[in-house]
Amino acid sequence: MRDDWRANHNPLPPPDGSEDRPDGFSSVAILVFVAVAPLIYFGPQLGAFEAWLVDIFRRVDGWAAPIREFFLG
Repeated sequence: MRDDWRANHNPLPPPDGSEDRPDGFSSVAILVFVAVAPLIYFGPQLGAFEAWLVDIFRRVDGWAAPIREFFLG
């Protein structure tokens, strides 16, 4: 009987800061999972991809070295 009375009348507003939102930990945990999970799952393939990127960087650096030396001298 008491519960019906509380539900039918306007209760007090909730205290400040009690919104329905995560406290921050959930958001950080999800972001960490999204960042780390592919690294774990695609680990071996990422090593090959990283080596490929480093090889491209070294080629571009080798081509740009004479130009850089010419301008920066």
